[in-house]
This record gives sequence, C-alpha cells and structure tokens, in this order.
Amino acid sequence: MDSTKNKSESASSNKPAVKESFFQSLLSSLFKSSNPEAEKKRRLKNLAKTISKTKYHAYYRPSTGEMLGPFGKLMFDLYKAVSSAQTFFRNTQNPQIFKRQIINYVLSENQMTLLDELDEQKILEQARTVPFAKLQQDVEHKLQVFTNDFNETRATKADTLEKAFSIFQDFCEFDYYMILKKFDSSYQEFSFNALPRLEKVNGEYIIDDLKDFLAVAYSITDDSVDWNVLFDMFKETQSRELISMGNWKKIIAKIKNIQSSKSLDYIVQHISQDFTYETKTSYHHASVIEPYIEKIETDTRNLMAKIETEQKESKASSICMQIFGTADPQSLKYYTAEFNAPLEKKGLSVLEYTEPLNYLKTFLVEFVKKAIREYYDVVVIRGQWDATLSAPMSNAYQELLKLSDEVTSFDEMMAEEGTMGVKVKTLLPKTAHDAGAENIINRVVSDANETARGYIIQGTQNLITIGKTVKQLIEDYVLPKPVIVQNWKELEKYIEEPMKEFSVNIYKKIYLFVQLMQTYIN
Repeated sequence: MDSTKNKSESASSNKPAVKESFFQSLLSSLFKSSNPEAEKKRRLKNLAKTISKTKYHAYYRPSTGEMLGPFGKLMFDLYKAVSSAQTFFRNTQNPQIFKRQIINYVLSENQMTLLDELDEQKILEQARTVPFAKLQQDVEHKLQVFTNDFNETRATKADTLEKAFSIFQDFCEFDYYMILKKFDSSYQEFSFNALPRLEKVNGEYIIDDLKDFLAVAYSITDDSVDWNVLFDMFKETQSRELISMGNWKKIIAKIKNIQSSKSLDYIVQHISQDFTYETKTSYHHASVIEPYIEKIETDTRNLMAKIETEQKESKASSICMQIFGTADPQSLKYYTAEFNAPLEKKGLSVLEYTEPLNYLKTFLVEFVKKAIREYYDVVVIRGQWDATLSAPMSNAYQELLKLSDEVTSFDEMMAEEGTMGVKVKTLLPKTAHDAGAENIINRVVSDANETARGYIIQGTQNLITIGKTVKQLIEDYVLPKPVIVQNWKELEKYIEEPMKEFSVNIYKKIYLFVQLMQTYIN
C-alpha cells in the first residue's frame, strides 16, 4: 500500500512537467532534434508555467523576461538588515584581524598566558638579563606547550567558527546596492528611510548579479553551521551588534523558503535559457590553526635568532655598561616601551626607538653637558688655534645642546596631556569600531618614530664630528711641536686630570656611543 502511495505521489509531483497528450509527446520526441528552436520554445513555455506556480512567482514576468518590484523589495530588505555589518567590514583596514579574533576566542587560559609571555617585547626585555641559552630553552618549551594545547576539539571549533564567519561576511558584503541601483537609478547607498522606486528590470541586465546572489545566499542555509557560536564571539570581540540573532534567523528562514521553492533557480534558467543551470555553493576550507601556529613559531624563532646575532655582534648591553655603568639607563619619561603596551594589544603601530633615544638623552645629559662641556670650555674657548679648524667641533657641540632640549620637549609631547599622547589616549577606545581612529593613531606613532630617528641620526653625526676633532687634538698634543693648538701646556692648568688621559677618555666614550647608536639606525 505504501508502495502504491509513493508511486501515486511521484506521479502527482511530475504532472506539471508532463501535460502533453501521448501524440504530442510522440511528435515532440520525433521532431525536437530536427527543430531545436521549437523545442527550446516549448521548454521555455513549460518553465514559465512552472515559475508561475511557485511561491515567489511575483519576482519575475516570464512573458517579458523582466525582474519585478517584489524581488527589488527582497534586495532592499536584506540590504537594510545587513547594512551595519557591511559598513563594519568595509571600514576594517586589516581583514586578517578577524582570523586573529577567531583564534583568540578558542584559546585556553593557559595558551593566553603563554601567548603573552611569548610576546616580542617580553622576550626582548628578558634577553637583557637572562643568558641567551637559558632564554632559548624557555621559549622553545613555551612554544611546545602552546602548540600541544591545540587539541582536536579546539582546532575543530576554530575551523567551524572560521567557516561560519566567512559565510556570514560574504552574505553581508554582497553588493545589494548595485542591484537596487538597477531597479532605481536615483537610489543612494545606505538610504533606508523610504522604499526606492522599484521599476521592472530586464532580466538579462541582472542575470549575473542574480547568480552571484544565489551562490552567496544559499550558503547560509548550511545546517552544519553553528551560528550561535559565531554570534557569541561577536558579543565578546565587537563593541556593537552587527546584526541581531533574531533577524539573522529570519533571513536564513527566508532564504531557505526561496531555495526550497527553486523559484530563483527557475528564473535564472528562463532568463539565460540554460535549462541545466543549478546554483552551486562552495566553501574553500583552509585550516586557520596550522598557519597560525606556524607563524608564531617562525616569528618567535626568527626573533631569537635576531637576539642571538645582536648579542654576538654588538653586545649592546656591554657597551651601555661601559658608557653609563648600567645596562638600562633611564632619562625619558613618556617615549618609552610602556607607551607601546596598549597599542600592541590592538595590533597598532608602536614606538620603535625607545631604547636608542633614551640612551641618546642620557648621553647628552650625563656626558655632553659635563665632560664634553668641560673639554669644550678649556680646549675650544681657551685654546689658541685656527677658528676654521675649531668651527666644526664648536657647531656640533652647540647642536647637541640644542638637541638635548628638543628631545626633552618631544618626550613631553608623548605624555597623556602632550599633543601626541592625548591623541592616542583619546582615540584608543574608539579603535574597536572606528578604523579612522586606528589610522590616526598609526600616523601619530609613525611621525613620532620618524622624529626620534631623526634625533638619533642628528646626535650621532654631531658626536662623530666631535670625536674626529678630539682624535686630531690627541695626535696634536703628543707632537713635540703641536700644529693645531699652540698653548697646550697653558690649558692643562684648567683641568684636574692629565690632558691626554682626559682627551682619550672622551674619545673612547664617543666611539662606544656611536657604535651603540649604529646598531639601531643601520
């Protein structure tokens, strides 16, 4: 009985497509190959009848091949529903930030802690005090634990989230406006106060747009996608609701109804006269976890290799000890590594020259304004030598004094109340929903870095000038008959230590400091 019922239902479902008499069917089968145009017309006629019986037949007029206002209304409703999300995605300068948010969302607390400890700045800070071999062993252990914590469940959750996000983003970013513009040429983008004038449109004019829409729209009906997890992530990572879960479920239900009715598929077939057309959706899956782990491992190991190379080649900490008596002298208050912490959390540009500019300011205060000033006052001011020979050193010394004041002013500009610092402080909370705020902060930081680099180069060049002159003066001092300075013996009474030793110490300090600066600006 069930078999009979199934056969009956099958036959009933096929009736719309088989309404010809036996003789008509026979004639069609005999002549369709010899008269393909007539066969096409017959099939188009039957397809038109099928469309007229579907739930969404009002979208299209088969007799004229025109898409009608109700389809335009569908596009308008969808455009309005996703407009907030579309604007958000469009204004995001770095789309990769979304993949990072997906991964961060699935990380365990232990992984978040390890990720913070593997931060570049944290490793660099440790490298100043921890022996390299021990630091490398510690970093490798943390990388291994971090990677092993990505169990199958966590990885699957990340991949599922990425799929849901990609489908959601594609649907929201679809160009509904372009289709609406074809219905109403006067329609303005993101205008939702009133329904546009939805005139009928030649189907051939929007056939490609329609195919693209169906490919994107049918993707959201995939029952394997867990939309709840995606929307939970949005609540935690975004400062505003892109689209409510309730509205999103209504959209999915609407698209499912359209899909099950096959109305738009039939319409595409009729417009294109392609009876084999069938909407195909495809999702190109690529694991987000594997490339993420690979990047962290690569970046971290490259950083360790860089640290090792720098320690072997420059031994900057050793140079600082020789110059300042400490590996970490502090003179600046605001242009410091601490300024970078909130910027790094949001993936923004950071201050790049905190260490060398701090060293420069310390050197200017503790050495230029003391030892070099004493040397300058005695040798340049009191010394009897050609002004053309002393001019380069004199000019360089004056430039350094001026530079010291400029660096202090610049440092104060980075304070929370300073002209640069206040911009960053004000705009930082807005970066979550305003890409323009990110751009301004990045520009402020970039300008600060350029200024700092300029100061370092300027200070280094002036110190090189002074160093070269001091070297010449040392060589002149030991001559039986000095050529440059005529009154060396008279000058010795103005300083407490021997002139040669005093001059050599100044030259050595300048030489070491120039070496230190070159490790940062080369």
